Amino acid sequence: MAYHRILVGTDGSITALLANRIAARLAGRWEADLVIVIVRRPNSARAAAARVLERAAVAAKREGAEVVSTELLEGDPAEVILALAEARGVDLVVVGNKGMEQRRRFAPGSVPGAVARSASTDLLIVDTRDASDPAARAEGLYRHLVVGTDGSSTAGEAARRTMELGLLLRADVTLVYVGDPLIGAIVLEETANGGPVGIGIDRRLELGEPAERITGVAAEAEADLIVVGNKGMNRRVLGSVPKEVAHSAPTDVLIVKTVDRTVAEIQAGSGAVVEVDGRRVAVYRDDAGALHPVSPRCTHMGCSVDWNGAERTWDCPCHGSRYDTDGEVLRGPARKPLAPEAVSEKK
Repeated sequence: MAYHRILVGTDGSITALLANRIAARLAGRWEADLVIVIVRRPNSARAAAARVLERAAVAAKREGAEVVSTELLEGDPAEVILALAEARGVDLVVVGNKGMEQRRRFAPGSVPGAVARSASTDLLIVDTRDASDPAARAEGLYRHLVVGTDGSSTAGEAARRTMELGLLLRADVTLVYVGDPLIGAIVLEETANGGPVGIGIDRRLELGEPAERITGVAAEAEADLIVVGNKGMNRRVLGSVPKEVAHSAPTDVLIVKTVDRTVAEIQAGSGAVVEVDGRRVAVYRDDAGALHPVSPRCTHMGCSVDWNGAERTWDCPCHGSRYDTDGEVLRGPARKPLAPEAVSEKK
């Protein structure tokens, strides 16, 4: 679940600076490109905005980001951020839940709210309520992750990605099921067994409203990140549970894209992990349009590979194995290739 290009917006406010700090640390951890954008309103001072952007870039490099680029643009902040994310091939957008010219935390018309409703990438919403505290987020990243699951394929994908993120960050993970205890015990068992080796996983069975109990468990466990899938999320609608969690969470919230594209939507020269007949398949479409389907399960320790568009490779986020588009090993520790799969264009 490592990211290759991260975008963060800033306006020079204290709250935006905290979001920048987290984005820079993530970029440093994963050697990802970091794009910092400031969106000024028409007729606002360009020179002042440029100085803010320069300071943000310097601060990002101090936090560990190595490849930093900046953009000074004009227009509606949310619209510009979304358009730039697509144009630059960004796979994670980072915003604060307050700031970016807004006074209210995650207000319906705010920049964070608008980005959350329309983002086509993963979205990290940084809790900036303690941004004025000089000791806030003084160092490090996340130590305890919480994710809800209900047994659905999208929730299972969110849980899988959370467990892989936990392995990458050396963080503990709590799986939460809200509903029938008998069904929940089975779902939690199957979900935990599908995670990578070497990660501490706690399981919680809860009764009540899903969003309320997920945020409640996070508070009780003193977690610092809640992960939710974007089920029910399209270009204009954020699913009810992710929306409620994002509005009320006592922590940062990562909304991961779990509604995958279909095979037909994969463009030439690109790849994606999609669901085909109930199974997940890593599919690359070459420049001539031919499909190259392989298993997404890394042969080293079973993590799911991610598509690396910059290198046109399948990369394992857990231990760094890399495969070519036909599944052959380019870099270890994996020794065996990804197993071939079969899909049709109609899928």
